[in-house]
Parts: sequence; structure tokens; C-alpha cells
Amino acid sequence: MSSQMPANAAFGTDVVVERDFLRQVFAWMFLALALTTGVAIWFHQSNAALNYFQSHHTLFFVALFAPLVMVLMLQRLVVSPHVTVGVAALVFFLYAALNGLIFSILLDVYTTKSVVGAFAGAAGVFGGMALVGYTTRTDLSRYGGVLIGAVWGIVAASIAYVFVGGSALNLVIGYAGVLLFSCLTAYDMQRLKAMRLGGVPSGAVGEKLAIFGAIRLYLDFINLFISLLRIFGGARR
Repeated sequence: MSSQMPANAAFGTDVVVERDFLRQVFAWMFLALALTTGVAIWFHQSNAALNYFQSHHTLFFVALFAPLVMVLMLQRLVVSPHVTVGVAALVFFLYAALNGLIFSILLDVYTTKSVVGAFAGAAGVFGGMALVGYTTRTDLSRYGGVLIGAVWGIVAASIAYVFVGGSALNLVIGYAGVLLFSCLTAYDMQRLKAMRLGGVPSGAVGEKLAIFGAIRLYLDFINLFISLLRIFGGARR
């Protein structure tokens, strides 16, 4: 999903200041990933989520699709002038925790080796494509509409897979997801760099924009992880 990010020239284009903003973005992102991972491991070890959802199938589907609805609201909420930094951060972390709850099911479905491998692969692809987005001189903004349209296509295919299944469809979604979210990582990284070079307001507004950027990169990473898990994940016997 995409949202227009406001920017102004409150700061100069100093490289040190630019990197300071990007450090904030990555700090928020890594905190959210750590929370997602911690919640997933805790629920997996306790079997609480698996046992609960086995007897409450309807609530499982609610929890499965809730992050999609929540992230649509979250990105608009964060840039709202009526929302404080604390509220924006709280909602972001609630979203990350909800993802952790859902991912705890993946830890029961896939082998530990598959999950660790997919996570490491996602980290490598994400890091490489973020570097491409930061350093490339090619204007990636021209591809924004195509990428957002492709995201909706992946969402629709993923919803269809939940109900109809199929190993071939799963692989198609997986490979398409890796390609799409690799491109989105570079695209979002270039947007963040461009936004910072254009100037980001100081104080609460700048902090909320850092959270907004963290949400974008967090989504790219977890979708890369899920896509790689679809392709290479080995199910537990």
C-alpha cells in the first residue's frame, strides 16, 4: 500500500542529518521486528495460539486478515497531524505484535531450519535491495503505480490461496512475492532518501515520518520472509 509522505525544507541536505533520519527509520523497524519475533517465539513455545485457534477457526481467519486492514489504517494514522508520536508508535507495535501472533502458527507448520533459512534469506535480499535503492541514480518513482498494483494482485492471490490451496499457486505467489517486495524495498529506500534530502520537519512530525518509513520497510521485510518461506519452507511431518 502507498501513502503520500509530506516533506518540507526545515532541515538542510547535510548527509549527516540525512543518515540520522534513516537511523531513526531503521531503529523503529528493528524494534518492531524484534517484537514480532519475540511474540512469535513466546506463543510458539506455549502453544497458546495454536491450541486456541484450533478450537476457534473463525477467530483464526479474523486474526489472519486483521493485519491487512490494520496496516491500511496505520499508514494513514501515522501521518495524521492529530496523532501523537506515542500513539503512532503504540499502534505500530500493536500491529507488529499481532503479526507475531500469526507467525507463531508458521513456527508450528514449518521446520525451524526452514524458518531460520527464510529469515536469513530475507535479511540478505532486503539488505542488498535497500543498498540498491539508496545508491542507484535511476528514478524508481516511475514504477510506483505498477508496484502498488502488483501488491493488490499478491493480496488477492493470497486470499484465494487460503480458501482453495494448491502447491502450484503457492509457488507462484512465493516467486512473485520475492520479486515484488525486492523491488519495493529499493523503491521505498529511494523514497525515504529523497524525502530526507528534500527536508523533514523536526520534532514530532519528523519522528512520525520516521515511523512511517519504518512501517514501509517492515512490510517489505516480512513479506520477503513469507514469500521465501512459501518457496523453500519445509513443513513439519
